[in-house]
Amino acid sequence: MTTRPPNLIDPYQPTPARLHSVFLGGKDHYEPDEALAEALSSSTIRPALTESRRFTRRAVEYLSDHHGVSQFVELGCGLPHAPNIHDIAEQRSDTARTLYVDSDILVATHGRAMLHEPPRFFTDTDFTDTAAILSDITTVMNMSAPLAVCVSGTAEWISDAPAVLAALTDRLPAGTWLVLTHVTDEFYPQHIRAAAETLRRAGIPYHPRGRDEITAMLAQYQLLQPGPIAPHRWAPTPNDDNDGGDGDVVRQVSATAPRHRAAWDLSAYAAIGQRCRT
Repeated sequence: MTTRPPNLIDPYQPTPARLHSVFLGGKDHYEPDEALAEALSSSTIRPALTESRRFTRRAVEYLSDHHGVSQFVELGCGLPHAPNIHDIAEQRSDTARTLYVDSDILVATHGRAMLHEPPRFFTDTDFTDTAAILSDITTVMNMSAPLAVCVSGTAEWISDAPAVLAALTDRLPAGTWLVLTHVTDEFYPQHIRAAAETLRRAGIPYHPRGRDEITAMLAQYQLLQPGPIAPHRWAPTPNDDNDGGDGDVVRQVSATAPRHRAAWDLSAYAAIGQRCRT
């Protein structure tokens, strides 16, 4: 049996970042990732993750346009898939700065190659190392200016994510914004729990959480209305629930617009909140 050296890309072991790339229509993945995505193709986890990504893009638009936020940090950013957060932020502000954080080896390879100059930055710090994360943020960002931290499709991969997020929040300055999405097993429990078991068998621990636990993760933030809510129901574009009379979901032109019918449930929650001032 051949032992692969540490810190090298293993094309035979699926990873969350490459699985997300498959779900989002990206190209940075291998056959095992595609096979795992196919095994999950009938599960509600896929639309939950894709709509969570669209919500995050809308959240960046909203915070840029309505709250003057031009600095964004994405924890567990995954592989690039346009429009990325920096694409949206830089369209709205000449002073936009974006910090991407991900410890996945393939993501880091892309990040170091593509995001090595201002106003875009990358670090391969582990999300659970909150002291190092804060150091990365304070090195890159103006801590006296509005700042938003995005955690989308990331906390589910971390067993102690509530404690990790709480530790990071304790270190963030008051007024910092949080954009959070999280898959839940409340609406389609059989689908999501089966998907979680499929992921675990593939060597990827997965932790869907209920509304109460997700709400507790947001306890130090003042939430914008109407969150926590399903991501496709947060600030949808006009007429996004119109199916044209044939029962199919409308194909939106915008990469941020929801594609899931508002009348349908979705196995995820999304929220935007601002760190409470003491």
